[in-house]
Amino acid sequence: MEEKSYKITIAKSAGFCPGVKNAIERVLQLSDKGKKPVYTVGPLIHNKQVTQMLEKKDIFTINNLNEATNKQGVLVIRAHGITPEYQKQVFDMGLEVVDCTCPLVKRAHNIIDEYAKKGYYTVIIGDAEHAEVIGLLGYTQGKGIVVADAKEAKKLPSYDKVNVVAQTTQKEQTFFEAAEVIKQKAKTCQISNTICTPTKQRQKETLELAKNADLVIVVGGKHSANTARLAKLCGELCKKVLHVEIAEEVKKENLEDEKNILITAGASTPD
Repeated sequence: MEEKSYKITIAKSAGFCPGVKNAIERVLQLSDKGKKPVYTVGPLIHNKQVTQMLEKKDIFTINNLNEATNKQGVLVIRAHGITPEYQKQVFDMGLEVVDCTCPLVKRAHNIIDEYAKKGYYTVIIGDAEHAEVIGLLGYTQGKGIVVADAKEAKKLPSYDKVNVVAQTTQKEQTFFEAAEVIKQKAKTCQISNTICTPTKQRQKETLELAKNADLVIVVGGKHSANTARLAKLCGELCKKVLHVEIAEEVKKENLEDEKNILITAGASTPD
């Protein structure tokens, strides 16, 4: 039986983005220094395998601050960031607090805050239920809304002054299309492209490589928004896309007719 040969390309941009990598390293350092338990305010990362590894090191996810029962513990604000109101509650708990908000998410916070203080309404292009977007909304001074795309943007009213921002992991094309719609509805429109550089690089590389692949394997958590978005982007360019969390999900039958295989991964996927 003839053995098949494959051309396998691994995307250079695949895996942890700097913000997630920093958050993981910070909590592991805390654990190694004996700071236990470590409580992360919401899941530190949307990756089941990493979460299980962290729990073995007494690093636990809490969804309610009342779950931080051990007052000797450390509270960690994850890379996604939180609202100013929630941040005050975190510090008021009296525990040691480590802020791991991604600097690029903080940049988006600052831009929203700056224009909100000038009387601008804020429109965020993103996933309304995502932790990062909930945090971004907290900086709009109660004058903000989230839309997913241009289709939803068309339903928005007219604005005197509006600031359009993006969830940092948003697809650039989606952002620009929605922003253009909103621009037509406003007297003054500030378009703030807050999509982070690692996301832009990942999307650019994916666009270049996926269109020439017979199969794209996207590795990452099934509940990871940026990984799902990456898989969707690949699906627009390649006829066959496989989104898996672990190697065992790749079956022999998935590889029968494919010769040119691209492997990439979401920002919450370890190397």
